Amino acid sequence: MTLKHFTHSFAIAMISSSNLTVRICHADPLVMAGLVALIGQEPDFNVQAGPRTDTAAHAVDVVVADYACALGLLASADASAHDRPSPRIVVMTRRDKEGEVMQAVHGGVHGYVLQDANPCELMDAIRHVARGGARYLCKRSAILFGSSPPHTWLTAREEDVLRFLVMGDCNKGIARKLDISANTVKAHVSRICEKLHVRSRAQVAVEATQRGLVRA
Repeated sequence: MTLKHFTHSFAIAMISSSNLTVRICHADPLVMAGLVALIGQEPDFNVQAGPRTDTAAHAVDVVVADYACALGLLASADASAHDRPSPRIVVMTRRDKEGEVMQAVHGGVHGYVLQDANPCELMDAIRHVARGGARYLCKRSAILFGSSPPHTWLTAREEDVLRFLVMGDCNKGIARKLDISANTVKAHVSRICEKLHVRSRAQVAVEATQRGLVRA
């Protein structure tokens, strides 16, 4: 047995000494059934298929959820009493755009696994998150997240401007909607162009859409 295999086996053994409760919350019944069956094969996991409630989320070690359910759980946790910890959530999703990964991570998810990832990555993510480890990203989502270093992330105001820009609004129109000056909008647009490495508003719209940077 190699050192790598021994370390992996030892980590699993340590976790197995106390079984983990994993709740599956997914909007697609077929996907949820598949996840319950797949994750249920692990001897150290107690698997539940539950409703999308933050109350249920706090009663388990890890929640494996689709994208919308995960963000909903985190929003509910933020709005509830602060004496309860946020649920530890692993997202399992087909959403594979850079902006979507960034939104989920910034929103507080603990793991992000794409639906076509290797099943071993999902099991690793669950155990890693249950141990309180740092954020877990599957290989492809890590590449997407890593393609945007912190200094290129859009600010909340830049996201507001970008949303209206993509809809085709001019600077004056955006200024009216956001109650700021047209010069301020112009400065934001210039900064957005710089961060996205483009030179025109049209290129901004194309780049932002392709990368999933525009939030609904």
